[in-house]
Amino acid sequence: MSAGPQRWLVEWEAPASAPLLLVCLPHAGSGAVQFRAWQEFAGPGIGVVAVQLPGRENRWREEPATRAEDVVEALVPALAARLDRPYVVFGHSMGALLGYEVARALGSRSGQWPLAVVASACRAPDDQGEPTGAAGRSDRDLVAELAADGAVPEHVVANDKLVSLLGRPLRADLTLCDRYLPPAAHRRLPCPVHAWRGSADLGVTDGHARRWRAWSAVPGGLRRFDGGHLYHLGRPAEVVDALRRLGADALTAAPEPVKESAEH
Repeated sequence: MSAGPQRWLVEWEAPASAPLLLVCLPHAGSGAVQFRAWQEFAGPGIGVVAVQLPGRENRWREEPATRAEDVVEALVPALAARLDRPYVVFGHSMGALLGYEVARALGSRSGQWPLAVVASACRAPDDQGEPTGAAGRSDRDLVAELAADGAVPEHVVANDKLVSLLGRPLRADLTLCDRYLPPAAHRRLPCPVHAWRGSADLGVTDGHARRWRAWSAVPGGLRRFDGGHLYHLGRPAEVVDALRRLGADALTAAPEPVKESAEH
């Protein structure tokens, strides 16, 4: 395993000859390690580049970010230096919001637009729903929600040390989501935004997912997977296979990176 520029990027023996990069951004409270197996599932045609946010895993000593704009300002230069070929963005839940903002910044600043963005288990930027209220909740309460979603084992909730370790980045991430403000006007990406969700996810319905259409100048798709909000954790091979197919189609349709902004 190697850490990329500024420790923001993690890769696991990504094939140098892969024609496509897959940039993966995690959900709240989690880190890059969840994407470790994705490189094996992806095969030689994709290089998996996982984003590692501060305050977790190999960056646990660092202060977690609580504002999306701070993440974007630090992450964009690291990605811009790494993106030497076409890429697709996959972001899950909070990661989808960050993925949209990072893709917009990379494109508008340097012309490095992605071939596609996959917004997984996330409502559109202007439809985030009620605040999480993380500031007024205990670490144990926040971690218990993760356990209820199947993101961590139930026994973790009874371990004070683990609750403290997990609660710190989780609280910061939820605060980031609560503070998130969408652009004043729709900033439509010149690439498709595909909305994926778990079929049993009551917090992100088909109706919510379809609102992503307003944030792309190119039609994207809606796809459902069996499972709840964290469906991707239980079905990594299926999710990566879908991403592999999506990436191959995107490369065929647009073999060169998109250079023009379609922001409105």
